[in-house]
Amino acid sequence: MSDSVRSSITVRLIATVALVGALAAGVWWYVTNPSISPRSGALQAALSSMNATPASDRSLVATAILDNFLETRRNAALWSGVYWGFTFIAALLSALAAMILKLETFIRNEGAKKDLAAAFSIIAALLITISTSGDFQRKWQANRIAAAELESIGYEFLEADGAHARSYLARVGSILLNRNRAIVGASEARTPAAVPKAIESQGPKN
Repeated sequence: MSDSVRSSITVRLIATVALVGALAAGVWWYVTNPSISPRSGALQAALSSMNATPASDRSLVATAILDNFLETRRNAALWSGVYWGFTFIAALLSALAAMILKLETFIRNEGAKKDLAAAFSIIAALLITISTSGDFQRKWQANRIAAAELESIGYEFLEADGAHARSYLARVGSILLNRNRAIVGASEARTPAAVPKAIESQGPKN
C-alpha cells in the first residue's frame, strides 16, 4: 500500500471518528445545558411565590416540592439524552460499518474496509451493552414519572393555598422512594403516593 493511500485512509478514519465524537459531545451538551434542560417555569414561579415567609411551613414544603421536582426533571433529561444518544450513535455506527464494506471509492483497500467496519461494529455493540447493563432507560423513565408526580403535587399544593402544608411531605417522600425502587428494580410496579388524610378528609371542592 502506497504512502498516499495510507494517508488518505488515515484522514478519512480521523474524520469519521471526529464526526462520531462530535455527535456524542452534542448530545452531552444538550442534556447538561441548564438553559435547555426541560423545566416547568410556571410551577417554579408559583411555588417560589410562597417563599415570602421563609420560616413558614408553606415555604418549607414549597421548597421541598420544587427542589425535588427540578432535580428529577434534570435527571430525566440527562438519562434520556444518554440513553437515546447511545442508541442513535450505536445505530449510526452499525449502519456505517455495513456501508463501508459496500463502498468502492471511499476506501479502496479491502483490509482497511474490514478493519474499520469491525471497529465500528465493536463500538456499537459496546454502547448498546453499556446502555443495557447500566439500565439507562429505566433510570430515565423512573425520573420522568417522579417528576410528573411531583408536578401534580405542586399544583395540588397551590390549589389548596398551602393548607395542611406538612401533610404533603409524606407524599414527596413516597414518590422519591418509588423512584429509587424503580431505578434499582426492587419492585416491578410503582406504588401510587398516598393522599394525606388531612387532604382526603376535606372531600371534593364544590
